[in-house]
Amino acid sequence: MLPWRYLGIFVTSFVGGLVALVKLGNVSLATAYLDLTLVAIFYLLGTFSSLVVYRVWLAPISKFPGPWQARVSSLWWSFTTSGTETYGRLGRMHEDYGHYVRIGSNDLSITDPAIVDAAFSASSKVRKSQWYDAASPYDSLHTTRSRALHDRRRRVWAPGFSDRALREYEIHVQMFNDKLMERIRQHGGGGINVSKWFMLYSFDVMGKLGQVLGSTHRFQATFGRNYGMLDSGELHWALEIMTKAMSAAPSKVPVWFMRIMVALPGVMAEFFKFLEFGRLELKWRTEHKNPEPDIAGWLLKAYEGVARPWDDFMFQGDARLIIVAGSDTTSACLTYLFYLLANRPDEVRKLRDELRPLTSKPEWSDKDIKNAPHLNGAINESLRMHPPVPSGVQRITPEEGLQVGKTFIPGGIHFWVPMYPMARDESIYEKALDFCPERWYSKPDMIKHKSAFAPFSTGPEGCIGKNLAYIELRTVVTRLILEFDVSFAPGEDGKRLMNDTKDHFTLTVGELDLVFTPATA
Repeated sequence: MLPWRYLGIFVTSFVGGLVALVKLGNVSLATAYLDLTLVAIFYLLGTFSSLVVYRVWLAPISKFPGPWQARVSSLWWSFTTSGTETYGRLGRMHEDYGHYVRIGSNDLSITDPAIVDAAFSASSKVRKSQWYDAASPYDSLHTTRSRALHDRRRRVWAPGFSDRALREYEIHVQMFNDKLMERIRQHGGGGINVSKWFMLYSFDVMGKLGQVLGSTHRFQATFGRNYGMLDSGELHWALEIMTKAMSAAPSKVPVWFMRIMVALPGVMAEFFKFLEFGRLELKWRTEHKNPEPDIAGWLLKAYEGVARPWDDFMFQGDARLIIVAGSDTTSACLTYLFYLLANRPDEVRKLRDELRPLTSKPEWSDKDIKNAPHLNGAINESLRMHPPVPSGVQRITPEEGLQVGKTFIPGGIHFWVPMYPMARDESIYEKALDFCPERWYSKPDMIKHKSAFAPFSTGPEGCIGKNLAYIELRTVVTRLILEFDVSFAPGEDGKRLMNDTKDHFTLTVGELDLVFTPATA
């Protein structure tokens, strides 16, 4: 967290040494500069040589296999990985080295299914890693590393995700379902970039339910009290800034490197512009009561009597969390699910046969399809095969270490739990590369380790919006399947989706052009 302070001390010591040698040692500036430069070089060589020796041969983590470059520095991973390579490369490394792979000087990637309970259960002493400090002090429910603070904050969030609140939100979800359906009808059976439209849909939904962004005078007159992106067909400029900033950042850099970037003038200008935009929008929402139920309203209850709550960093962080985490995951799941369905027309027919009797009444809702086995199975298969957080969340072992099955991990080790390679592990899922919704209801033996499925994380720090996400997914998928057949647009093969997707914790998926035609059966 303090790289600039270390650099400052080093530079100050160097300059102070120059002054001392010139003034007290009676030597020329050139001689003093040369002497101190040699001292600094040998000091740095000694320091980093000892670090390399320790990391390669002596560190407690050195018993785990992995590329030799990873042993030397965590920067090797960050600057040799990009795009889909983060989770795809992890998958290939686990194929080569097994369930435990060393990917940095103090970093492991773990696909042992036993790690899920060991790391995320309520009794676990494992905590969030330093990675979550990257944007400090702009913390949120998701990024705070304090379990006590997280638990207190989660109690503030909880009423906004109760069964009653979710039923009220569904009215707005269905409204945006209507808009998305109309947009697809307007293409008249022509190709449509579903990656784009599913993203606009999911951001619009969370913008409305969050009532945090898109409500200032600049947009209210044009789009009403929501993002209005399904209406305009364009991504909100502030969200476009955020997406580009995340896409441009190196992959999974160490926190100290990120802290240097944050402090460099101009380097993170767009990021801070987005932060300020969010603060102003949150101020607007605080000063204007919303007559309709929304998530921000529940969060505001914790700030009753507090002056200028929009200046609270955690409130700002939570506002961004509502929009970003609640949108990226939904849009990615929808895009990949319809990619899978476009390859399997028989699955579309199975879904339609299941859903038609469940939606026979004019005003059906999520409660009518909530327990539809093949629908939920198809959604879970999309989440399994293409998890919205594919390279996984990051944690750190307690001081006393962590026993995972027969493997002991020393204390203070930073580790990832990547969902993408776990989904392709035959020791966890039978026929892991096959899209098989039945594994989630009629063929449970195809899942060998149920705890390994955690697309929303799990345990006390799991995603609080999981049930809302399922409501969105079930209702919009049902609407689309009942009305349309789906197929690839001419020239589309899915390669852009697979090759151009960007992994920056959640995903910005590559383009995918599909054709929706009136249902034939």
